[in-house]
Amino acid sequence: MTPILAVGSGSFAQHLIALAAAIMLATSAMDPQGEISATAQLLKRFSAAVLFPILWMTLQAIPLSFDSIANPIWPTTRIALNESSLPGHISLDPGATLRSLASYLTILSLVVSTAILTKDRQRAETTLLVLSTVTTLISFEALVGQLDLFAGLIPSASTTAASPLAAAAALGALTNGAIIFMLIERHLKRTAVDNRFFGSLMFGLVMSLSGIAISLAAMRALAQGSLFAATGLGFLVILFIAIVRRLGFRPWPSAILLAVLIAMAGAASLPHFQPDASAGLLAFIASPGQNSTSLAISQRALSDASWVGSGVGTFGLLSRAYQDFGVAPALVPASTAVSIAIEWGRPALVILIGFAAQFFLFALRGAVRRGRDSFFSSAAAAGVALIVCESFLDASLLNSAVQIIVAVLVGLGLSQSTGRTSGL
Repeated sequence: MTPILAVGSGSFAQHLIALAAAIMLATSAMDPQGEISATAQLLKRFSAAVLFPILWMTLQAIPLSFDSIANPIWPTTRIALNESSLPGHISLDPGATLRSLASYLTILSLVVSTAILTKDRQRAETTLLVLSTVTTLISFEALVGQLDLFAGLIPSASTTAASPLAAAAALGALTNGAIIFMLIERHLKRTAVDNRFFGSLMFGLVMSLSGIAISLAAMRALAQGSLFAATGLGFLVILFIAIVRRLGFRPWPSAILLAVLIAMAGAASLPHFQPDASAGLLAFIASPGQNSTSLAISQRALSDASWVGSGVGTFGLLSRAYQDFGVAPALVPASTAVSIAIEWGRPALVILIGFAAQFFLFALRGAVRRGRDSFFSSAAAAGVALIVCESFLDASLLNSAVQIIVAVLVGLGLSQSTGRTSGL
């Protein structure tokens, strides 16, 4: 579904995604009870990460009997309409926040159903292959969109901040890299020479390398220079896991060593992404010139944002108050991180990054400790690291196609970070 959603999406696509998620969840419920119980135990470790968005969006949408944290528009409206009984809300638009909550529950159901269905390693391998194929197709769409014949038919990252093309291309490079890791690992574990397996190995390597080449070419065509560094970080995670597994390092020392390497790389690259420290989150935007309207509106909204946010899903409405005269309002913010800071509040941005770090360490530990099939959890860890970095560069994570890919990747990593004999 995602290559189609990458070209065009709308309210019909959202209903289609919800229907597909419901079917997947119903299908996964028919799996053996043991697989469901194992997934339930895994989800308990991330109960705070699962419940926080639900509770926060609900709090933003429900009526409040006091105005201390309510959006200032509600007391003003109460005075203007002379309606003393009009309740206040944190959200500027409670309906939009509730719709965002429904979208979150849809993505959550995709994560849960994927985690249940991919406990079986054959299903997990099929899912990883489908992910690499889908992301490579979207990358190919990005390349085709550069041709004059298809100009305007395929949205470009230069025309919308929430274009899924660049994010899908980066994830495509990582998933194809994970497949190469899978092929090499299985080749090294074979004790007998099999010419048929060698032929399939070479075919798989050629296809995966071609997928990486297409993905990187798409990123270059979309002029996503900053995203190359984030993608390189994802490859570093996959390579690091492969090395420590070969050398037999223990999980937690490996995690600490990787954290040190990432901190050093971040400290070295930070000056290149933040020429103006006063710009804050906006300094990381990958292509500020291409999204100048969204950037200007985001800057004004961010300067006035409260610690509780304006309500998830309200940026489109909020942008009307900050747009210049005669300029169309920006429907999406300059980046996902800016969107969270404005709609959720700045504390929520730190909390959500903390939850992402929790899953990253969980998947990393699972990849190092697993006896085999570590490439599933290593791909998930690398993908989460990439998405966190990209959330500061653009708003592609707000796109439905990217959310589906990330949800399936997280569900795959969640189920395959623990093995039947890993003791996790």
